[in-house]
Amino acid sequence: MRTNRRADAPERTVWFDADTLPSRPGVYERRPPAARYACWDGIRWRSDAATAAAAALEEKASVIQRAAWRGLAATSAAPCPTCRGRTVVDRGVDIETGVDLIEECLDC
Repeated sequence: MRTNRRADAPERTVWFDADTLPSRPGVYERRPPAARYACWDGIRWRSDAATAAAAALEEKASVIQRAAWRGLAATSAAPCPTCRGRTVVDRGVDIETGVDLIEECLDC
């Protein structure tokens, strides 16, 4: 009996059309005209990439904001796309007080 996925491959969701946006930030698999992977940051798709790891590192907006996509059916062990697994977000230094603006990541 043949299956569409390898035994060690993670289970994925069904494909969603381009009009449906992900509810959570993270890296998703996409269909053409987009490249295979892109990171959804909660507002827009970031630049497309050939691998999930490369997509997680992209910062610029993808030129293709409309493409079908699917995600993992279960939570991934991949690092949080907001803080890249660091559990904090560094927003710089307050100019007036000199206080570091480091916050716990709300997405972890």
